[in-house]
Amino acid sequence: MNTLLVLVYVDNIIITSCSSAIIQDFINGLRQQFALKVLGRLHYFLGIEVSWLSDRGLHISQAKYIIDLLQKENMLGSNPQPTPMVSSLRLIRDETTAVKDPRF
Repeated sequence: MNTLLVLVYVDNIIITSCSSAIIQDFINGLRQQFALKVLGRLHYFLGIEVSWLSDRGLHISQAKYIIDLLQKENMLGSNPQPTPMVSSLRLIRDETTAVKDPRF
């Protein structure tokens, strides 16, 4: 059994399957009804960068999206903090002070 996955967001579509023939048949069917622009392999979609690995795997990242967001909010100079937090840290409501400027 072959599976075809079709992800749609507004006017953007991602089509994937184990069978390139099934993908091509689906695209040909869409072309009969709609004007299409086929952009080839996926590289960027909704803030997610996609890199293709040599073992046919994928690496996905939102680094560009995060940098663009930090730049938009004038926070590119902020100090990074590791996440998730250290699991052994105990937060106590009454013994902490407010951070004056979270960017530094």
